[in-house]
Amino acid sequence: MMAGRTVTGWFLLFLALSTVAAHRQKRQDDEGEGEDESQSVDELCKDRPPDEYFRLTTSGDCRDVVRCDKAAENGKTRLAGVRCPNGLAFDIDRQTCDWKTNVKNCEELEKPRKVLPILKTDEPVCPEGKLSCGNGECIEKELFCNDKPDCADESDENACSVETDPNRAPDCDPTQCILPDCFCSADGTRIPGNIEPNQVPQMITITFNGAVNVDNIDLYDEIFNGQRQNPNGCQIRGTFFMSHKYSNYAAVQELHRKGHEIAVFSLTHKDDPKYWTGGSYDDWLAEMAGGRLIIERFANITDGSIIGMRAPYLR
Repeated sequence: MMAGRTVTGWFLLFLALSTVAAHRQKRQDDEGEGEDESQSVDELCKDRPPDEYFRLTTSGDCRDVVRCDKAAENGKTRLAGVRCPNGLAFDIDRQTCDWKTNVKNCEELEKPRKVLPILKTDEPVCPEGKLSCGNGECIEKELFCNDKPDCADESDENACSVETDPNRAPDCDPTQCILPDCFCSADGTRIPGNIEPNQVPQMITITFNGAVNVDNIDLYDEIFNGQRQNPNGCQIRGTFFMSHKYSNYAAVQELHRKGHEIAVFSLTHKDDPKYWTGGSYDDWLAEMAGGRLIIERFANITDGSIIGMRAPYLR
C-alpha cells in the first residue's frame, strides 16, 4: 500500500512539474512572439499613411481592420483595431464600413499601391515643359492632374493634392502681392497692418446644404433660438442652400419668414463630381435657375430674394 502511494505521489509531482515547465515554456514563447510581432508592426507600417486601414488576414467575416498608430505613449508604433458593426463589412478601397453585399474586396489585405510620378530629382530627367511619369515616360506638364490618365502607368493622376499638383497655382509672392490690391498669408494667420487679433472684426457665416425636413428642423430651431445675437443686438441669421429632393417647403417658407436667406444648391444634386465639373451652360442653367423657380413656387417666396447659389462638391 505504501509503495503504491509513493509511486502515485511521485507521478503527481512529476505531472505538476511538467505542467509548470510547459506553462513557463509557453509564456516564453508568447513573449518571443510578442517581440516578433513588434518587428512585424514596423514592417507593416513602413511608408504607410497613418489614416489607412488594412487587414491582417482575409479569414473571418471581413469586419476587422487595423491602422498604424504612431502616437503611442511609449513612442512605438502600434496597430489600432476597428471592427464594423454586425451585418457590415469593411471596404478596403473606399475605407469605410458598408453592407456586405456592397463590399467586393474581402479577399484583399490592403489598398492597391498607386504609382507616383517622379516630380523631384537632383537633375532634370525630362525636356523643359515635361514631367516624368512613374515609369520614366515624359509627358507634357499640363497633362498632369486633368482627371484623365495620360501616363501608361496612370501616375499622372496619383499626385494631385494641393501640395503635390504640379499645375497648382504658384505660391504667393509678397514682393508682387501688395496692399490694397493683394495680401499674402501662407497659413492664413497673418493680419494686414500687424493689427492685434482682438482688434480685428470677426465675420462668421452660418450656412447649410441640402434638404430642409424633419431630420434637421429641430436642430435649426435650437441654433436660431433667439438667444444668440450679433454685437449690434440683431438676431443671427443663416443661409440655406436648398436642394429640391426631400425638402419640406412649409419649413422653407417659415425660415424665409424669419429672415434667413434661402439659396440654391442644385435641382438634382447628382453624386458624380465630374458631372458638375464638365457640365455645360445649359446643364448649370437647368440645375440652378430651375432650382430657384421650384423653390419660389413651392415655398411661395415672391420677393426675388433667391439669388445665392452653391455648387455641389464646390465644383
